[in-house]
Amino acid sequence: MRRFLAGIALCLMLALCTVTSVATGAADAPPPDLSGRLEEIFRNRSQWLVSDGTPTPLTADYFPGSARAKWAISHEQGKIKYVKTWAESRGVKFVEANPSLYIKYLSGDEGRARFYVGQTLALGYVYPGETTVNRFGVGSRHVLELRRHEEKWVVASEWYSDPLGDDSEVPDVMPSLVPEGLPLPTVSAPEPAAALRKGYNRQGAIAYADKYCGLAAGCGNGHRYNTKYRNYTGDGGDCSNFLSQILREGGGLRVPPGLIRVSNMTGYLQGSGQAWVVGRAPFRQLWKQAAQKPRGFLDMVGPADLVAFQLKGKMEHVAIITGFDSHGYPMVNSHTADRFRAPFDLGWDRKTVYWFLRVSG
Repeated sequence: MRRFLAGIALCLMLALCTVTSVATGAADAPPPDLSGRLEEIFRNRSQWLVSDGTPTPLTADYFPGSARAKWAISHEQGKIKYVKTWAESRGVKFVEANPSLYIKYLSGDEGRARFYVGQTLALGYVYPGETTVNRFGVGSRHVLELRRHEEKWVVASEWYSDPLGDDSEVPDVMPSLVPEGLPLPTVSAPEPAAALRKGYNRQGAIAYADKYCGLAAGCGNGHRYNTKYRNYTGDGGDCSNFLSQILREGGGLRVPPGLIRVSNMTGYLQGSGQAWVVGRAPFRQLWKQAAQKPRGFLDMVGPADLVAFQLKGKMEHVAIITGFDSHGYPMVNSHTADRFRAPFDLGWDRKTVYWFLRVSG
């Protein structure tokens, strides 16, 4: 249901403005006070991800008595619960959450105003006793309505697609928990190897993935996709299309365009001998396998290898590994939703089956 509702929001957004042209035009610019109010609302939300205290109550930013506002609050509370559960299980603490907004005013009157908001969110976490901040970025797209209530503008309705706890089709998505008593070995992440002659250019693939990953904090190209290619975000998702670009233009592999279904992409790569499965299991089993290896996940996959995501027997998503955190945890880039060097399983349900694919070369 959550994925279905987020899909409605995405269709609304795509009908009004494209992903590749998120901007605030002078003619459409909202009043300064509402731009500031939107920034305040998103800043209040982000603080719930990093604070151990009591941030501004979520209910203070929503219209009381509205069924749509009630759903939006419930969605936000579920996301916060997911992220905190994920972090606690992995033994990390979020210390940074900094949103930046792209705002487009859509319509309104004296008592209400409707907006498209693209949020670029920069996040960072640390491991206990360490000072290294592991930073990554995500992007989310919102269509929301503010309504005046007691001299204050609050959220009356909101639909959005968000990579934090929102990427699976189950109604109450929750992260898989790390098995107790099985820590990963602490290792340093490697740099991607230089391209072999006529081989897979891992550095080039990662550079392309970083440049064109979209709204997520850290992405290049002005947070826009590569306009040479069609954007399938509103037509089943753009993750496989993005990966084909990465492998072809960045990695130099022979991958045809048009592989927009994840199953077709992974099937083609395996059938052509350009990738093979080195791990396929739910998270807890993958963790157990990694914990028994000298270098943990690094003995399973490397920079510019791939991760596919399967739910209920269906291949739902695919991403490229663009780095590792300070403990060797795989970080990925993707479209739909937009991620920049984000923990590979963040946002996915405990029932997800992960496929690790090693790319040849």
